[in-house]
Amino acid sequence: MRASIAFVLLLALAAGAGAPPMAAAAADKALTATGTIASIRASERTVSVTLADGSEARFTWNADTKIGGVLAPGAKVSVRYEVTGDGTNLALQITVSKS
Repeated sequence: MRASIAFVLLLALAAGAGAPPMAAAAADKALTATGTIASIRASERTVSVTLADGSEARFTWNADTKIGGVLAPGAKVSVRYEVTGDGTNLALQITVSKS
């Protein structure tokens, strides 16, 4: 009986040890982009950002997105995002630069 309890505890510890790498793998999917806000469509919850190379990227936000600062055209931002299955850039965090 003690051996089976020890075995169950060992399995539980092994399963718990596997959780952090899976969480780290999910965090590894996040990308970062920086640039200047070109336009905002609040009704669609989207923001277009002009990147350093001159290209423009569009990001969507939702209720879980953390927004630090006021989103306004011309503001410099850093966007941490992930690409969803349908190709949408979903913002996880949008930070407006203070300068």
